[in-house]
Amino acid sequence: MSSSLSLERKPWVAASLSMLCCGLGQIYCGRAGRGLVLYSLSMMFGPLVVATVLSGSSVIWLVVFLVNLAAVVVVTLWSIFDAHGIAKRMAGQPYEPRDYNHPAVYWLMALVTVPYALGLALFLRANVVEAFAIPSSSMAPTLIPGDRLLANKLGIGARHLERGELVIFRYSANRQQRYVKRIIGLPGDTVELRDGEVILNGQPLKREPIGPSATGDKQLVYEWNGGRRYQILIGPDDDGVDMSPQTVPDGAYFVLGDNRGQSLDSRKFNAVPHGEIVGVATYLYWPAGNTDRFGVIP
Repeated sequence: MSSSLSLERKPWVAASLSMLCCGLGQIYCGRAGRGLVLYSLSMMFGPLVVATVLSGSSVIWLVVFLVNLAAVVVVTLWSIFDAHGIAKRMAGQPYEPRDYNHPAVYWLMALVTVPYALGLALFLRANVVEAFAIPSSSMAPTLIPGDRLLANKLGIGARHLERGELVIFRYSANRQQRYVKRIIGLPGDTVELRDGEVILNGQPLKREPIGPSATGDKQLVYEWNGGRRYQILIGPDDDGVDMSPQTVPDGAYFVLGDNRGQSLDSRKFNAVPHGEIVGVATYLYWPAGNTDRFGVIP
């Protein structure tokens, strides 16, 4: 084989380079302009998400995140298949390397991309969104074992939390563990349990029976709080549960599990300080069992 033919572009190399760094396979094949456009598109994801974080918006963050994530996946996959196709069409043809067809250029792009991607992932996990898996049934029927959800962490330290929201928080007894419960009472609220019924500021929360649970041993009930309607599970022994009135301290929240008889919550460890809350459970992206539950968490 001549030295010129030894420089022909190999499809598997082109695809692998674009997999490592979006657009690099095109540059390897001599399509520098196309490669740089793809590279730039893939790198736009980070600044757009960071700009959303700095804007302080907690309403559009999920839309921005998911749209940009989908765009990056599409651009990356297109880059891989496009690079493979270009190299395949060049098969058997001698290729005269350009000045930029140098290992140093490839390494430089990779060295920029990999730390950038890792840093962006860490930034997103710490400040924007984090995925959690549900290991127990304490939040059934809203969340069941095997569910995977996204938690909104955007501006959580200064965010005004609302009744009925699901929050992810740390518990002082186990700092490594994260818990998810529903906010029942805000700072200054008075919360009481009377025969298992929640009394908030002297008024019982509105409830409406639905019927027996799937297992038949509990009752499904709609409960309303803070303008939100959600389902809870009431067992045969839950109706006799009482808790004397408690005033929620400043900067803390009274939380309960939706599966009222099988939940470790504020009835056991009191109100949760705002500083221990790490995010708001927002989106169920991997529902266990029934896929109809996919989407925004009630």
